[in-house]
Amino acid sequence: METNDLGFVASLLFVLVPAVFLIVLYIQTNSRQG
Repeated sequence: METNDLGFVASLLFVLVPAVFLIVLYIQTNSRQG
C-alpha cells in the first residue's frame, strides 16, 4: 500500500489542531480557576 504524504500530513493536522486548541483552552480555564 502506497502512503500518501499529503494525506498523512492532512490527517495529522486534522487531529493535532483541535487537540492543541483543546489543551490551550483547558490550560486557560485552569489558570483562571487556580
